Amino acid sequence: MNGAGARVGVGTHFRYDGETVEVVEMTATTAGNEVVFKDGRGRVLRLTLKELLFSDRAEVIPDQPGPAAGGVEEIASVVLSQLGEDGRCKVLERAGHIREVLTGFRSGSAELAGEGEPRPEYAPDGLAGPK
Repeated sequence: MNGAGARVGVGTHFRYDGETVEVVEMTATTAGNEVVFKDGRGRVLRLTLKELLFSDRAEVIPDQPGPAAGGVEEIASVVLSQLGEDGRCKVLERAGHIREVLTGFRSGSAELAGEGEPRPEYAPDGLAGPK
């Protein structure tokens, strides 16, 4: 199974042992959650959810595009976690500029306004001080 995030519920499709299967039922039991699959020929298979999610025999077939473990592009949190101190400072500085353009405040909030905020050129209507 890949490491991408996907919703697992009734209607989710998996490739299990090379066959496409669909989740038709999920049940909570005293032994844990169980998933019931049906394949294209109508055969039914019951597995624990844990067995399914940690098995090398199963892979989610996503119903919409999104990040995948084998994807070329990494999700933002992975990329940002690999930045050094200088890179993190640059990203935080740019994020402050974006929040200021969108809200008038580098923090993104009037409650956390910095000294001199909002600057007149970025002030939301009615919040600018005397000009």
